Amino acid sequence: MNSRIWALILIVVLGCVWGSSFILIKRGLLAFEPVQVAGLRLAFAGFCLLPWFVKYSIWQPLHGQHNLVKADYAYLLLSGVIGNAIPAFLFSRAGQLIPSGLSGILNAFTPMFTLLFGVWWFGDKMTRNGALGVALGLAGAGILLGPTLLGQDHSLHLGGASMALFSAVLYGININIIKHKFGHLPGMVKTAYPFVFVGFLYLIVLAQTGLFDAVPVLDWQAPSQFWKSLGFVAILGVLGSALSMLAFNWVIKQTSALEASTNTFIIPVMAVIWGLVDSEALTWNMFVGLLLSLAAVYLVMRR
Repeated sequence: MNSRIWALILIVVLGCVWGSSFILIKRGLLAFEPVQVAGLRLAFAGFCLLPWFVKYSIWQPLHGQHNLVKADYAYLLLSGVIGNAIPAFLFSRAGQLIPSGLSGILNAFTPMFTLLFGVWWFGDKMTRNGALGVALGLAGAGILLGPTLLGQDHSLHLGGASMALFSAVLYGININIIKHKFGHLPGMVKTAYPFVFVGFLYLIVLAQTGLFDAVPVLDWQAPSQFWKSLGFVAILGVLGSALSMLAFNWVIKQTSALEASTNTFIIPVMAVIWGLVDSEALTWNMFVGLLLSLAAVYLVMRR
């Protein structure tokens, strides 16, 4: 098979991997606090991407190749905080309060917020399709959260849903930062630096939570929930963050950013499937909201 076919296959695989991240968060929460799940996830990802950080920070400067200026470091740190550190914690906290499938559905509103902040802050053009997509997205959010806001449905934790939705807002802001501030940087710089920055910051946070003092004695005959959850979080950080971003950069080179982003359609569907497998209570309005959010994604991404 040629590289383009492999790229199309990877788009589907990445959608499935990222759509599975919400159930992995849920499994990690069986042994860890939300801040620990977020911290471990980003620490694992940062460690995997450390070689590229060393390459562009130490190896190339030693040979007289300078790709970064001071302003780049500030924006890369900001990207790590907005696009990784805060959403990782918010999605972990939301995982305690709402079904993982709903987290995946709310994550699907990211393209809508990306368009809105691009128009608002960076002067991007709002097309007719984009405006219709935003309208459908707002309708989807209204159907998802409306019954709870009106006091007709008390099964949904509004705070947890708000955390997941705000994470989509932050993702939208971060995508615009990457688009408008990092165009001159190599793809791996945009990927590795934010993860390494926030990964090291979270190691300090993890130490303050007492996590490293509470590591149980390893018993392979009867592994504790600690090790099971640690394995799920490791998969989340290594496969769901670091390796997936490496693959995503390769896919963009073989296709285009627009084609690569079509995995956005797969992510919420996969999250809902895992939710159903895990016997989560998913209501009718969640499925209607999912359909509207996917329609909104299609319109926003359409040229």
